[in-house]
Amino acid sequence: MIRKIAVLALLWCAACYSKGPSLGTCNVAADCILPDGGELAGVTCNSDHVCAYACSSICAPAEACVNGACELQGPRITSVTAPTTWTPASSSQFVTVTALVDDAGGPGIASAVLRIAGASNIAGTTSETGLVRSYTFSVPGSVQAAGSETPVNFTIVATDSGGGVTPDRAAGTGQLRIDGKPPAVSGVTVTNGIAGPGGIPWVKSQPGFVEVVAVVQEGGSGINVSTLKLMSSGVQFDQPSIVPPVVPYCTFGTTTACHFNVPQDKPGNSQVKYDFTVVGQDAAGNNFDAATTSASMGIDGAGPTVALSAGSVSYPTKDTGCEGTTSVYCGHDGSHFWRNGEPASAKVNVTVSDGNGSGSSSAVGAVKYCYLPSASAPACTPSLNANFEIGSTFSIPASGFHAAPFSSDTKGNGNIFIQVTAQDAVGNPTTAVLPPVGVTRVKWVRGIGTAPGTLAGAPLIVEPLGLVIVAGKVTTGDAVVAFKTSDGSLAWSFGAGKFTEIVSNVALDPTPSTDGNRPFPMLYLNTSGGDFYAVHFTASGTPSYCMLSIPGLAGSPVIFGGGPTAYAILAAGDTAYSVRASVAGTGCPVSGIKTQIVAAGVTLGPPSANASRIYFGYDNGTTDRGVKSAVFSIASGNFDSNSITSANAGNQPSNSGPKAAAVSPPSDVFFGVDKNNTVYRYAAALGSNTPVWSAATTGANIFSQPVVSGGVVFASTTDLETRNIDGTSPGAFGLAATQVSPPTITTDTIFVSDTKIGPINELLAFDRAKTQLWAYRGDATTSPGTALASVAIEATLASDGTLYFGDSSGHVFALITDTTPTVAAANEWPRTGYDNCNSNHAGNTGFVCQ
Repeated sequence: MIRKIAVLALLWCAACYSKGPSLGTCNVAADCILPDGGELAGVTCNSDHVCAYACSSICAPAEACVNGACELQGPRITSVTAPTTWTPASSSQFVTVTALVDDAGGPGIASAVLRIAGASNIAGTTSETGLVRSYTFSVPGSVQAAGSETPVNFTIVATDSGGGVTPDRAAGTGQLRIDGKPPAVSGVTVTNGIAGPGGIPWVKSQPGFVEVVAVVQEGGSGINVSTLKLMSSGVQFDQPSIVPPVVPYCTFGTTTACHFNVPQDKPGNSQVKYDFTVVGQDAAGNNFDAATTSASMGIDGAGPTVALSAGSVSYPTKDTGCEGTTSVYCGHDGSHFWRNGEPASAKVNVTVSDGNGSGSSSAVGAVKYCYLPSASAPACTPSLNANFEIGSTFSIPASGFHAAPFSSDTKGNGNIFIQVTAQDAVGNPTTAVLPPVGVTRVKWVRGIGTAPGTLAGAPLIVEPLGLVIVAGKVTTGDAVVAFKTSDGSLAWSFGAGKFTEIVSNVALDPTPSTDGNRPFPMLYLNTSGGDFYAVHFTASGTPSYCMLSIPGLAGSPVIFGGGPTAYAILAAGDTAYSVRASVAGTGCPVSGIKTQIVAAGVTLGPPSANASRIYFGYDNGTTDRGVKSAVFSIASGNFDSNSITSANAGNQPSNSGPKAAAVSPPSDVFFGVDKNNTVYRYAAALGSNTPVWSAATTGANIFSQPVVSGGVVFASTTDLETRNIDGTSPGAFGLAATQVSPPTITTDTIFVSDTKIGPINELLAFDRAKTQLWAYRGDATTSPGTALASVAIEATLASDGTLYFGDSSGHVFALITDTTPTVAAANEWPRTGYDNCNSNHAGNTGFVCQ
């Protein structure tokens, strides 16, 4: 029988025996249809309403029902064998497929082919004869589509010698595992890596290994783990032979993660950066896609370097922050910072560089610093955070230099030493000591114009107005001068044509007041010519004052009350005066004066006060000399004549020279007598000529009255001598001077000036244990010269730690110290002027100095 029946006939035959209701049941033959709607030819619908066909049995896949009988259409493909392994997609790589072709019952096999969609048929070969033969097909890997790793589907058919072809239902099928897509690396991570420059991950050098993980995209033959390695400059740098782990390994999931281990301990504090590739193959032998395998990482074993940035020590230019005239010398000389008071913009910039490593850390606390006492001192513990600026630059504010240990020379200059500790991005630390930074105690030094003269008493500090006021004897011009504390510039001056000399303290009342008679603030002063002045001033001038002429005025006024209630207490001859001055008119009103003869015929010294009791030294011209006191009432403005008491010490309180001096009454009354070089303590109530104790000084002359602080009495002779407040334990500072100034005392520091043979004039700072902290003598070579021309007048310490004092040539010095003033405790008299206002009054109700 000639086999030229179409494939459809086979399908029809299959449909004849279908049991589905749409194919197997019918009413008429037209109801017997294929699923695609085609009609079955030669089919009848029998009486049982079933589609009937002529063949009595189901035909084999290679057969067709023809005229009621199953007839073979072509050779059968009874088995197909294809490799289960993968082959790379290469024209030089071949996949061998075998198939068994059976033409039993047919005329014999003529040929067999392997078909792949879109590719040329591949003819099979066989060495066998007969109706059943094994054919071999050699398929090149190039049949795989470029960049694909999807298995390739194929079919195998044969042709018999009569032209019959294997029907589709009898064809052989299979898949070829041909991998035409190389694995691609979609990302590389370094475990615990810190992003450094360019985002490259870095780890700290330390014993052990760092894990590098490459995420690989591979959907074909899979990864050949044995081929994995990390290569840098042709050298493998991961260590698969080290245990653990033994070799790189991969974990499989949604993506494949391949793990490598790189030795993390780098010798010699080195910094190693690897520009590397992930090398490997898939199971088919495809190399990883080179376009995706490049990566970088670093192992950092060296800390960063720390250095001053180029030009980073930007010292303030000469005269910055000062008036900048020929009358003012500024500590800003172009090579020094102020010890204290620098603005926030003043800083030292530090560069932190990590070379070729992970980069410097900008994290908070990554760069810290502390201050060393010297360049060779043991390391300090960093506790201060440097401020991160730009890039890897950090700044250390000069405003904090007052906290650094500091040894200044006699010019007030010295160096501070800064230790900086930094770390790189992975945490390697570095400690470095910066080059020394120049610092000075000199804020400014001011000369009183072209008319220098001897300054008297202690300077006044008016902090609300930013002024320091000095007074004294000048050859021409004004005797009271105010300078701005900020820069030493002249604010105002007063006294020209009125008086030429002030020989004692000028008192300040800074009490807030809107009273037109005694507005804020007020000065009270006595001139050597016997005139009392009450002066109202501002930050820029002296708009009003009043004056009383009282012949024989002694020393300086005492302030009772303050502001609207203020009284000035004066002494002249044998009379005490209370003056309720008014600057609202043209002169101090006579109606505002109250008087009290303390003791007829005596000469009173300057007043001092404690609470309501006022003390005066006195001298009756014979042997009755000592201290008298009287009570004053602010409420009435009068002295209580019944409260007058006295103590005859045989000598009046005095400093070096013939005039009486003001006593120091912190609790009891302390005073010194220059005539016999003796210091006395009398009970506060007086009334007895016998002192609580008296003690001779060892030094010649008494240059100022005692100061009492911290339970110690200080006497200024040719040394600064001390005794306990009970008169015991005499001691001295060992100054070996020709003259010593009154001390200025804080909780932890004692300031005193002296003149030594030479002459050498200096301002000294001591701690409470009498250990010298520093000395200042100035420098005659500067312009203007800053050398002390004499022993300094009593120094005044501002709340910011600036110490103000003057000398005999009219210089006013502003030195930056390492301490701040303290409020005088009960039973203390910390300066001869008592406080920064020179009020000469302890326990003054309603009065607060600054």
